[in-house]
Amino acid sequence: MELVIDARKIKDFGIGVYIENLIKGLEGKINFSLLCYKEDLSSENCTYVKSRGYSIGEQWEIWRVLNRLKPELFHSPHYVFPVLYRGKIIITVHDVIHLLFPRFFSRAARTYAKFMLSRGVTKAEIIITVSKKSKEDIIRLFPEAEGKITVIHNGINPVFFAEPPQEEKRWAEKFSPYILAVGNNKPHKRFGLLIKQFSRVKEKFPEINLVIAGWEGENKNGIHTVGKVTKERLAALYHKAEILVHPALYEGFGFPPFEAAACGTPVISSKVGAVEEILGDSVIYFEGEDIAESILYALKNMDKIKEMGKRAQKIVKDLTWESSARKHLEIYRRLL
Repeated sequence: MELVIDARKIKDFGIGVYIENLIKGLEGKINFSLLCYKEDLSSENCTYVKSRGYSIGEQWEIWRVLNRLKPELFHSPHYVFPVLYRGKIIITVHDVIHLLFPRFFSRAARTYAKFMLSRGVTKAEIIITVSKKSKEDIIRLFPEAEGKITVIHNGINPVFFAEPPQEEKRWAEKFSPYILAVGNNKPHKRFGLLIKQFSRVKEKFPEINLVIAGWEGENKNGIHTVGKVTKERLAALYHKAEILVHPALYEGFGFPPFEAAACGTPVISSKVGAVEEILGDSVIYFEGEDIAESILYALKNMDKIKEMGKRAQKIVKDLTWESSARKHLEIYRRLL
């Protein structure tokens, strides 16, 4: 076996998107196997394991399975790997939020992240990350990573470049006109701040709604949380939104601004992840916590920000998973 990829986090929000699309991009191009949970993935390429992430059990089980498979190369698409494993590895570090914003995490989670990251940057042949900002953060915390870290941007699912199904667009239209936000409800995503700031927007534009996709909460005062939705439904939400607001305090990459851009939807975002380095001046940025001011500016200047949305749409056309997978493949072949 040439390559083994740990696919246990394929159902996660951001890392799961990365794993799923990387696997698709590699099919037929290289001989590889996956470490999987039986309930998540059914494939002849899978070696099934049971231990859960961030546990002592995974350290033992994954080490034992890799010693049995004897791959030439092991890729952990996260910074967690079996520390006793002696084979050749690559890790992908999407972000270092545990170390930069410790207030969001327990002491145990912070300690574990610091330990695994320090071991990972020492052990890995190559460290992949998803933005220049993330690379800078990693090197600032772990200077020894500098010579082995490379940036490979994530891709955008083709569904966001296509016209959504009519029934999904009709469903999205029932919220119109609306501002859209997308993501899970972790503290650093700052949806609480966005909801608080939205009340100021509602005063000036009483007809506007706020739709949040990714989690479910209380729906009132023009705020609609619609939970996790299919990619097709999410594409419809992007297409029908007036603007996408991305309030996150920190991201490694940040999918929603790029997915919105693929749909031609104007974006307001904090300067996080790869947003500024890729989308440049085709986005309205805000700093600090005053999101409402940027939203109000956008709603008062829709012609201008629609043009910005069109510019962003042209930029992200080259942001494909095929390109991302090809760059991963180049690294695999270099090490095999």
